[in-house]
Amino acid sequence: MSDHAARLLVVDDKRDLAQGVALVLEEVSADIRVVYAAEEALEALDHAPADVVFSDIKMPGMDGIGLLRAIKERWPRTHVVLFTAYGSIDSAVEAMRLGAFHYLTKPFNAEELLVVAHRALEERRATDELVRLRAELEGRYCFHGIWGRDRRMLEVFETVRRIAPATAAVMLCGESGTGKELVAHAIHAESLRAEQPFVAFNAAALPETLAEAELFGARKGAYTGADRDRAGLFVEANGGTLFIDELASMPLPLQGKLLRTLQEREVLPLGAGRPVGVDVRVISAVNEDPILLRRDGRLRRDLYYRLAVLRLTLPPLRDRVEDIPLLAQQFLAAHARDAAQPPKVLRSGAVRLLLAYGWPGNVRELQNVIERAALLARGETIGPADIVLEDESGGHLPPLDAHRPYEEAKAQVLEHFQRRYVERVLADCDGNVAAAARLAGITRAAFYKMLKRLGLPGASPALDAD
Repeated sequence: MSDHAARLLVVDDKRDLAQGVALVLEEVSADIRVVYAAEEALEALDHAPADVVFSDIKMPGMDGIGLLRAIKERWPRTHVVLFTAYGSIDSAVEAMRLGAFHYLTKPFNAEELLVVAHRALEERRATDELVRLRAELEGRYCFHGIWGRDRRMLEVFETVRRIAPATAAVMLCGESGTGKELVAHAIHAESLRAEQPFVAFNAAALPETLAEAELFGARKGAYTGADRDRAGLFVEANGGTLFIDELASMPLPLQGKLLRTLQEREVLPLGAGRPVGVDVRVISAVNEDPILLRRDGRLRRDLYYRLAVLRLTLPPLRDRVEDIPLLAQQFLAAHARDAAQPPKVLRSGAVRLLLAYGWPGNVRELQNVIERAALLARGETIGPADIVLEDESGGHLPPLDAHRPYEEAKAQVLEHFQRRYVERVLADCDGNVAAAARLAGITRAAFYKMLKRLGLPGASPALDAD
């Protein structure tokens, strides 16, 4: 949008002043409409929205403050510039609180008006570009609310598209915090059952009797505390999808009843005399290797084969490092929307720190870390000092191998510590090797040597800038 193509609307009950403002604004745009009442302005905006509205505050009928409220409610991206008399500064302050872009105190000159007009249009262009880029980004990297541009996640998205139209059961495998419920939602949304219910159940959340009643339903009086009939989640999900999270936490007897329900396509509520037919697609999730779960007797073999007709494994965050900055930015944007404030910006040192961390809690942990940083950071940017991780070394110690000789095992742990320490110092110094060496209390040459031995970036002195 060039300034000349911008759509402007002037509102003032004093016709000579409105025409004078429009005449000055012709230097900014060729598309200028003039109306003489707030009610007329709303009709004009209904017909064709404007980029910037210039309005007097004091007018008969609806005043400029009322017009501002209506515009911000119906056209939130439209900027509003208000004109106020010298004695009405309180109204101008109220207008700014309600979202006015600026106010001009009458009498104002043409130069003041043009400066404000250009600023309003520049900000409107920037806002439109941000909206366009966000939409483009969401189209490329967001899949039903799941963000990812790493090859592994793009493969997950493609697999979801392929398996969603089928009616077969799906088992999602992956560590805690990898987004299994989000993927279950995506499968449902891409399926032929998308218009039908999606119901989620956490198998670890309830004791066996209550879990059975929650899943299959119960009649009043079937157990202590059953003071009413309960339909059960299978009945609630009838025609749609039931997501069972932490499947292996379900007691084995309940797993047996679940198997019978899947085989017979009917549920028998607790205390009921006859079963109820159901048509439900089941998506289950486990956070450990299902082979180990079967071997340890925590997951029935026959139930596994019934539920893992289609199996999809979600990668941990440490294996999709490319997604960490993208996810962090999305969490910052979401926090800013909730707090009604501009999103804070991650400094490069903070990004390096996030990239160096092992993320045992995966995406859920990253979200918590980012939200905490956004709350704690004092300024508009987030630096390394604002990033609080569970392990201050920036990662997790490797498992100790008791079968290795003592010196060899010690060397393994020491190397891990050195790597994490160097990465953290570099992050704190925004990648400046000379500054990092000073912070570490060693010579620059020794720091370069350590970088080279650990195979870390910045090992060449030519890359350093003090």
